[in-house]
Amino acid sequence: MKLDLHELYGIDVCGALPLDVCIISKPYLLNRAGIGTDGSVLLFLLPYYTRGGEGGNVSMYAAAEDYHGFCRELFSDVCARLSLLCPGGVFCGYADHAPVYEVDAAAKAGLGVYGKNGLLLSRAYSSFVFIAGIYSSIPAAKWEDLVCGVKLPDSFEPRYCPDCGRCRDACPAHAIMDKGRIDTEKCLSAVTQKKRLTEADESAVADAEYVWGCDICQLVCPYTVAAKAAGTLETPLSYFKEKLIKTLDMHTLDELSRDGEFERRAFSWRGEATVRRNLRLREKGIQEQEKAKEDD
Repeated sequence: MKLDLHELYGIDVCGALPLDVCIISKPYLLNRAGIGTDGSVLLFLLPYYTRGGEGGNVSMYAAAEDYHGFCRELFSDVCARLSLLCPGGVFCGYADHAPVYEVDAAAKAGLGVYGKNGLLLSRAYSSFVFIAGIYSSIPAAKWEDLVCGVKLPDSFEPRYCPDCGRCRDACPAHAIMDKGRIDTEKCLSAVTQKKRLTEADESAVADAEYVWGCDICQLVCPYTVAAKAAGTLETPLSYFKEKLIKTLDMHTLDELSRDGEFERRAFSWRGEATVRRNLRLREKGIQEQEKAKEDD
């Protein structure tokens, strides 16, 4: 019997590849698990876009509770099932803090194309996906016998987006460079997550639509437009539709802190002071914009 990720968890985009074709960025994670580079990884996409999370001042990936919590429970259950199906195999799950460069690996596994904005662009969900993986000591071909719908690609060469230039033109920070490279010193998503800001950074946050993250390059992407038109962009995973906070203000932040909910949010990793700073800068920017309008 094979593991059916769609039936059990609502996950419908997955693929496998050998670790020796991946860019291994954190080999110590594999060593710690007892997995060599002759092992493999099963990668899958966790779509998170929901209409209820769009239109606020928080990047949509952070509107629901932190996806790492979702992944911990998912990995525990999936690895237990795989251990029963394949005794002797080593299985462990990683997402974000992963042994390999996830976008590159997912593109090589055929889950999408490498976007100009450095993100994976999938046909159904565009770039509004988290990439997660089950790493194992088993050879890559074995995944075809264990998981429904898995078929190794004929080639492990990643494909790239057609480079229409829309994400680059729309980026307010002009941070999108060539070959999927991002200037993280300019990217608003990265800037809002910095502990210390330069004067230029403070000005950028004050003028930005977002106080945490940025979705502009994703929203203008033709992959997103096409997925919306096809009706596939909305996540089927209820976790990312619940407990949404799409707009942050000081009052909401106070409530999250008082109720102990702040730590369950993606923006908690940089600390409450960082988020409060961004809110103050944005409020200052709004006031300056309103004053400029009055002066005109």
